[in-house]
Amino acid sequence: MAAPPPTFNTTPTNPQSHHSQPQTQKTFTPAFNFFETAHEYILEVELPGLHDKKRTVIEFTDAQTILIRGKIERGGRCKRLVGGLGVWVESLVWVEERNAGKFRREFTFPKSINIEAAKATLKYGVLRIVVPKILPLRPRRIQIQ
Repeated sequence: MAAPPPTFNTTPTNPQSHHSQPQTQKTFTPAFNFFETAHEYILEVELPGLHDKKRTVIEFTDAQTILIRGKIERGGRCKRLVGGLGVWVESLVWVEERNAGKFRREFTFPKSINIEAAKATLKYGVLRIVVPKILPLRPRRIQIQ
């Protein structure tokens, strides 16, 4: 019998504004994939524009729950490379459809996990978190030497 799927506790999502006027506390819910293999759980989240790893916090809040939270900032004025000229100029953003603001997601694993062996990497805007399972002991016979 297969284990029940993990539970997904998410914070409410506010709709994104597509103009450059500042808003208070924008939030968004990033797209996650959650996989299970025989030996581990794998979470992948798309976070394009996240370059500062210090703005994302990954923590285990109890023996089976992981919390991922952070912030991506965009908007207003930015510097862009002007095509062909090789010159950076300040520009005003007119349309911004990428997610920005604070995010927070919490996942509860259906089985025991090895918190100490969990690892996270960020590559090409995808945060990948690998959390090994604690596998049950199997009966084993040993020989007398």
